[in-house]
Amino acid sequence: MNQVNLQPGQKIKIGLNEGKTMYSSQVQDVSKDGTLLVDTPVYSGHLVPIRVGSIVQVIYFTKQGLFIFYAKVLNRFSGKLPLLEIMPISGVERLQRRKYFRLEKVIPFTYRIRGEEEKEYKGVIQDISGGGLRCRVDKKLEIGTIIDCSFTLDEEIQVSGKVVRYEESMEEGYEVGVCYVDIEERMREKIIRYIFEEQRKIRQKGIE
Repeated sequence: MNQVNLQPGQKIKIGLNEGKTMYSSQVQDVSKDGTLLVDTPVYSGHLVPIRVGSIVQVIYFTKQGLFIFYAKVLNRFSGKLPLLEIMPISGVERLQRRKYFRLEKVIPFTYRIRGEEEKEYKGVIQDISGGGLRCRVDKKLEIGTIIDCSFTLDEEIQVSGKVVRYEESMEEGYEVGVCYVDIEERMREKIIRYIFEEQRKIRQKGIE
């Protein structure tokens, strides 16, 4: 595992309850002893109550991928810019695809099969993560088939994926598991940020 190497201005996610709740934050300062000053997360217009002494997850993105480490909250500072002082207590681990957060949501999409680029097919995404998606399609897609997918989250997303499993759907057509291939980290980050935001909205509805 690598050491934490964050710089002021780096956007991060702070996870509570073993990552079940995620909040946006940003690094404001990094001290010589390794402690970090980060923005206290805000949720529904209020500061998130994070207790001194609690252990949090810190997740951040770089061009190299998605990373996570654990930190202890040492102090809280109020004022014009409320801050948390946190100290990393673990090394940095790169999140593998199996650890990506998954969002169950129906999203219409279109796809083209490599080698049949002139034909466009329609399907429905059933759940999505930063590592791949599960979808329902009318056409039988063999394992190993590469498809180029287009769909809309907050913006237009285009990714290529390899079919890693398929089975006949209980409704109609086929249920297909797709793993992204050659995806730009910038595009993966957009998908993950969307998932985090949708999870936040779901939590907020639950509170209301």
